[in-house]
Amino acid sequence: MFGLCEKLMTHFAVILTAFFLSQPLLLLLICGPHGGISPTSSPMLAEASAADEAVGKWATEFGDELFLLAQKITKSQEIKEKYKEYNARVELKNGTELIKSITANVAKMLARKVNAVRCIQRQAEEEYETFKFNRSYALQNYSYYSSKYSTFNGNSSETLEPNEAEFAWMYTPMELNPDSHFYNTPVDTEHSSVHVPSNVWDRSDRVLKTIMWSEQLDEVFKRNYKSDPALSWQYFGSDTGILRHYPASQWTDIRPNRMDADTYDCRKRSWYIETATCSKDIVILLDHSGSMTGFRHHVGKFTIRSILDTFSNNDFFTIFRYSAEVEDIIPCFNGALVQATPENIEIFNEAIANLPDPEGYANLTLAYEKAFQLLHSYFDSRHCNANSTSSCNQAIMLVTDGVAGNTTEVFQKYNWGSGENGTWHMNVRIFTYLLGKEVTKVREIQWMACLNRGYYSHVQTLDEVHEEVLKYVDVIATPLVLQNTAHPPTWTHAFTDKTYDPKTSDERRPRLMIAVGVPAFDRSYLNENSTNTRARMLGVAGTDVPVEDIDKLTLPYKLGVNGYSFVVSNNGYVLLHPDLRPMGTNGKMNPNYNSIDFTEVEHLFEDENPREPGDTILNIRNAMVRNQTKQFKDVSVKFHYDTMRRVSEEKQDYFFAPLPDTPFTLGIVMPSEYGKTWIKVGEEVSKNTHMKINISDFFIGENWKVHPDWVYCKYHYLEGHEFKTPEAELREFLGKMVKKDWKWSEQYAEDESDRDINDDLNCGRQTLGDDAYYCNTELVHLLVFDAKVTNSSYGEWKFENEEERQLIKRFGADLRFVATMSGLTRWQFIFGEVEVDTDREFGDYHTKAIDETWYKSAILQHHEDRTESFVYSVKHYNDPMEDSEVKVTASHAIFPRDGGKEAPACVVGFQFSHALMWERFFNITAVDHCNRCLPICTDDDVDCVVIDNNAYIVIGQNINTTGKFFGEFHGDVMSAMVERGIFLSIAVYDYQEQCKEEPKTNSDAHGILHPLRLLSLGWKWLVGHLFFQYQRIQWWADGAPFMEYTDEIEDEYVAVGDGGKASASKPKDDGDDENALFKEPEPDPIYKPCDMRSTLYALEPSALVGINDWVEPPSTRPFLVKKIPNSNLLLVVVNVLMPSRSVRLTTEPQRLEYPTEFPCYKLNMSFYERRRIEECYTEHENEELYTYCGNASRLGLTLQLLPLTMILMFYLTRCFMR
Repeated sequence: MFGLCEKLMTHFAVILTAFFLSQPLLLLLICGPHGGISPTSSPMLAEASAADEAVGKWATEFGDELFLLAQKITKSQEIKEKYKEYNARVELKNGTELIKSITANVAKMLARKVNAVRCIQRQAEEEYETFKFNRSYALQNYSYYSSKYSTFNGNSSETLEPNEAEFAWMYTPMELNPDSHFYNTPVDTEHSSVHVPSNVWDRSDRVLKTIMWSEQLDEVFKRNYKSDPALSWQYFGSDTGILRHYPASQWTDIRPNRMDADTYDCRKRSWYIETATCSKDIVILLDHSGSMTGFRHHVGKFTIRSILDTFSNNDFFTIFRYSAEVEDIIPCFNGALVQATPENIEIFNEAIANLPDPEGYANLTLAYEKAFQLLHSYFDSRHCNANSTSSCNQAIMLVTDGVAGNTTEVFQKYNWGSGENGTWHMNVRIFTYLLGKEVTKVREIQWMACLNRGYYSHVQTLDEVHEEVLKYVDVIATPLVLQNTAHPPTWTHAFTDKTYDPKTSDERRPRLMIAVGVPAFDRSYLNENSTNTRARMLGVAGTDVPVEDIDKLTLPYKLGVNGYSFVVSNNGYVLLHPDLRPMGTNGKMNPNYNSIDFTEVEHLFEDENPREPGDTILNIRNAMVRNQTKQFKDVSVKFHYDTMRRVSEEKQDYFFAPLPDTPFTLGIVMPSEYGKTWIKVGEEVSKNTHMKINISDFFIGENWKVHPDWVYCKYHYLEGHEFKTPEAELREFLGKMVKKDWKWSEQYAEDESDRDINDDLNCGRQTLGDDAYYCNTELVHLLVFDAKVTNSSYGEWKFENEEERQLIKRFGADLRFVATMSGLTRWQFIFGEVEVDTDREFGDYHTKAIDETWYKSAILQHHEDRTESFVYSVKHYNDPMEDSEVKVTASHAIFPRDGGKEAPACVVGFQFSHALMWERFFNITAVDHCNRCLPICTDDDVDCVVIDNNAYIVIGQNINTTGKFFGEFHGDVMSAMVERGIFLSIAVYDYQEQCKEEPKTNSDAHGILHPLRLLSLGWKWLVGHLFFQYQRIQWWADGAPFMEYTDEIEDEYVAVGDGGKASASKPKDDGDDENALFKEPEPDPIYKPCDMRSTLYALEPSALVGINDWVEPPSTRPFLVKKIPNSNLLLVVVNVLMPSRSVRLTTEPQRLEYPTEFPCYKLNMSFYERRRIEECYTEHENEELYTYCGNASRLGLTLQLLPLTMILMFYLTRCFMR
């Protein structure tokens, strides 16, 4: 400790610091920053100062002690020698061959799904053609399994209306059982069931006929499942709106209010729409003239919303509103078609809802001109004028209450021209939606549609909107039906399985699916005696494919640590990627999770500014969009991990190839250096069996885990083969492997029927037995080898001597572990297992081996340091505790060598007490090595901090700083280290975050109501209540359109439900509405998509060479810095007596602000390269013979609708819907 004089001088210096700031030399003379020895102003010194040497001794002593502890407890050298003893071979990985093998495996799996769907389609067409409908029998005797109304244990998914209760006999009761393959949903695998939306009556002839003939699809459903037990939900969606799905189950009710209508309609699902219409370019024209006020304006907006509901990621669209002038609904989207992502659709819906009142006169000619010109720009750029039936689907949709003039000249110029004299021949379809009852010039609007291959709809009421909108699908699908030969499969974007509930599921990530659909045709128009003169779709057959099934076939163990696979669509969107986060940190689904671009998840070093991707990433992306087979090597990336809190500059190799007959491209990424090699082993199972070694002996005890997401061996049928843990499942197969009748089986093994060259469709594939299984042979051999290598080192722990015991106790090291590239993790308690309150231990928190942060860090450290160093880390301060006290985790990578090459084999490590480490560090740094040349670390004059290679505090004088970023407390010192190149500052961008928006609340002054205001509210409540009763009578197609419009996005079909659930929730009391009138409820949090930037830091060890004295940048506290040997740690000693700049740095994500508002700052993404879906049939020479362009729709209102009701509708619309 300082003497009395030195203490007085210390306090005196603190008091007069401000006065000496202008005279730093005088301050140094009085009391130097390190006890009277003035540092040189030069940042680089030829010789180390005494203070620097003293800090170096502290760092060395602390580092040597940690390293000795690490070697003793992990037995790293012993395990490394075992790899050599057991002849582990290091072989090179060929990325080109690897991507070829992986795509072949995935393609085989996807082809099986397509084959199953084609079998459903073929059976559907055959059953429809031969089925004879007996109406009287059907109405009196036929019953079926209804997903909504059939009972299970006395309960149904939905309760029949009182006037329908007499038909309850139509719905056969179900017998359901939870099935683990279908995520423990109660199902009946012997039958399918039918979902009928509220706007479709299941007793109408056409619908009932469809339900009856489609029941014969059960046989093909069951046959498909028995030949491929990995099949997920199978279904057939009819053009009548009914959906038959297998296996039978009760419908999942996703409506926020059970009083609302069931709006699920298979004809609006992307697997149906995309199969029928392929990709589309659409311009919607909304009449915004003065005649469109009131109810017509609302119907027009609701019509557009219904149209947008039928769009998907393969479609491009925009909306113009026109009166005297033509304006874009979203001004910054001017001159562009934007992709129909959920995000963009929601933006347009919000803009439509907030439109001002219509006014002025309508200039439809000007609107058509602008629409045709915009479509023409895409007509040329997408080469739509190619002489092929597979051209482009382009259409203009007009929503209006009437037209004022003739638009023939516009069509002659743009749509019917010869290409000469400035005319174009675009062949754009025109769909017209005429709104209202009292309309004029109906023939002009019909003529626009009929002469331009479109359809005319007269929409008089809201309940007609849904059906009228869907009619455009049949029209666009006509050429596909007429070609009558090909049934092109269509793959969808990703969506979440409706069985997944984040509140109840223990799965770490949402369950993502893709779907494949195949069109089925109604060929009755070809029969001479048929009364049907229309070529129409019969429906779409489909099945879901879990994205995780693709992931499991990408050989993650072979890609190795810090390698990964990904799948990109024809739009450049990722279906599979380790950085794809469908669910935000707020626990809510990202509304745009299925349209995250490849450039938004790959972070290259050349990409400096947000949303400005460089040439390299765009070249990679474009090559994949084009379905090319390519490779890009030595690409410099910002490799982030630990939930985007750590980063390193790395080089990666990209390999990718198309998945045949799909719009997808599959890619793999491997580190450019250590990712080129891997450990290759032989037939370990048979080898050990031959040597009379029981391989199950390598897996004794409970302190081991295998990677939960990898497939070692598995039964095809999960039902009846449930295991509590993956380890229990593995044990069963280890016992089977040593038997003589054991055979290695593949999941998608080729059978004889696959080689039938006479029939490309195999609907009679060999079925599998109940106990059929499959294995990843290579991975199992590797696992057995790793278990053998690590087994002897993880027997009973014995101390070599008392010195070792005291060393381990000094640091409180109580647990050691090893994790291998085969996914095996072992752990061992040094002093015996300690029971904890949560009944969870190390192996329950760390199950994923090569995907754990400490595993990745150890590999990166070896790659950077090339020494036997260990990586030390503590939990981030925001992370939950795993134990009753904070632990330090140390890890070290083992790279066996063979033939001059090395490969990552495993990572060893241990955990020890942070409190004892803290105590030991301050004991070491309390020793004076330079005769008072600088204060020791227990003094108040300096702050001694140990930070890791990403500048997170491992040891600080204030224990509460543990796990926090160093720059939050010494921002000026951190900035100086960045300036000196000791740390590299790297900006990482997150384009998938959701930011909480502050809800807009009314002024408190509104609480004091004027009597007239009170009367007005009361009158509006009365009118609204009457209108509510009216709308319940009307049975509208899409539920109450005046109600909630912000339902969760419904992406795809999954026919499931909670068995035995109560049939209906209690209706809300009218009194609740009365109270709500005067008491505003607390608004729900509102989240909006936003971009975030995290500034992270990575240590540059080479920059420490030559720094051997105090570092003294201007206006920064002097500091000493030394690397702690054989570790990733730095010791930083800061002179806290000197004044500090008020600099606070953070690694926490910060919201980005752009010059333009959302979504305009993302507009450039609309111009990224896309690839149109192939096999689109857009024209046919006989189309005019087998289609019609529409007529006036039925009157939706009856004579029972009184004038008072119409007045109330008008009044309510004016008051509430503007």
